[in-house]
Amino acid sequence: DRCYIVQPQNPNPPPKLSVWQERVWLAIMIAPALMIQALWHHMVPENSYFHTWHPIVTFIFYHIAFIVFTLNLIAHLTYYMGVYGTFDEHNRPRDYVADKDVYPLIRSVILYTIARTACGLILGGYNRYAPPLLGHTISWAFPIKIGLWLIALDFFFYAYHRAVHTFPFLWKYHSKHHSTKHPTPIQSILAGDIQEIIEIVLIPLGASLVMPLSAHEFWIAQCVLMYVEGMGHSGTRVYWTHPIIGEVLRPFKMEITIEDHDLHHRLGKSGKNYGKQSRIFDRIFNTISERIEGIEK
Repeated sequence: DRCYIVQPQNPNPPPKLSVWQERVWLAIMIAPALMIQALWHHMVPENSYFHTWHPIVTFIFYHIAFIVFTLNLIAHLTYYMGVYGTFDEHNRPRDYVADKDVYPLIRSVILYTIARTACGLILGGYNRYAPPLLGHTISWAFPIKIGLWLIALDFFFYAYHRAVHTFPFLWKYHSKHHSTKHPTPIQSILAGDIQEIIEIVLIPLGASLVMPLSAHEFWIAQCVLMYVEGMGHSGTRVYWTHPIIGEVLRPFKMEITIEDHDLHHRLGKSGKNYGKQSRIFDRIFNTISERIEGIEK
């Protein structure tokens, strides 16, 4: 793959990727799981024991769906990396997963998908008698709700992320994630146990206290969250921003693009660009690293 080989320097600015194209892709990837559960609830007779899904059945179903989503996402991002190339590819290609990290990475992927699925059902207060329907368990204003939830999540993430880069005794819990300076999507999950607990459980909990979501809205939010995580670690050389809040924040120069988090990894412990959903708090607290190849929009 070209992303693992040093490439000639590209003199042109990164092209802009259509956010609507990505929204369509997300809808195609996210909707089927919700539609299957809704159709099941509609078609199976109410007097049947199988009319509703027990929480364990729901967990297994959405966990499998999340794994499928993740695999499709990796393929999606890898395709773009091959088409557009990656940032800083004229100096250094993307990093391979080190042999010593293969097993921990597999373990992290399994735990990540399990924990994300379980947390979504728990924090969303899953009700087996409430199928995923617009206007019912999914608000008609769900893009706004999820956008606000992601901003709240970014606030807690920014505070935690800046702290682990600032204080040496905390850096040891985050340094494993920074063992790669030119990451790939799969390496977005590379982390220690404590970091995983904070990012998968505690930070979403804080966001949910600010903006509660239903279990089915959580499913959408978790997929978007995974999408942005993978996108930010792909290094794809395009102007590619957040599919929900990016366009809203762009007039204020608070939108996040792939290059922002790519630069964060290259900077290592010195940090900057601590936000992962936006640059709201980086802009407020003056911790932005200016883009090198990208053009401010």
